[in-house]
Amino acid sequence: MLIKTLMVLLICSLCYSEWRWADDTIELTHDKEAHFVGSAGAYFFFRHKDYTIKESIKYTFYLGLTKECIDAVVPWEKYGRWGGDGFSKYDLAYDIAGILCAWGIDRLWKEKLGKVSPKSYNDFNVLIIGAGMSGLGFAAKLKS
Repeated sequence: MLIKTLMVLLICSLCYSEWRWADDTIELTHDKEAHFVGSAGAYFFFRHKDYTIKESIKYTFYLGLTKECIDAVVPWEKYGRWGGDGFSKYDLAYDIAGILCAWGIDRLWKEKLGKVSPKSYNDFNVLIIGAGMSGLGFAAKLKS
């Protein structure tokens, strides 16, 4: 049902709006970093809300694809932050890379933890994610 709805929305957006293609490269920029990290975060969100691995990958990809479709039909010149500079296949590539990286980390952690209770596994994730976030905050302070 979700796929059918997305296809109808995509076709309607193609018919009633001007589709724009992004003129960008695969070079790592802040936008590409946001796509990579956002997709990894979305995968972990779905995965730890008891979605299957396949569902987590699928819904995270759909989110990235939806964002690119919005970028294609909503110009940033007119709508500001809500808009984008066009559909970017490279943004989708970084979305997929983020999903694959998160999937790999997820599998690695589960193998390393072995047989642990779900509560201690979630506590471990919170500890690691918290440490990572504090490291990001420290890195951001160093940059400025």
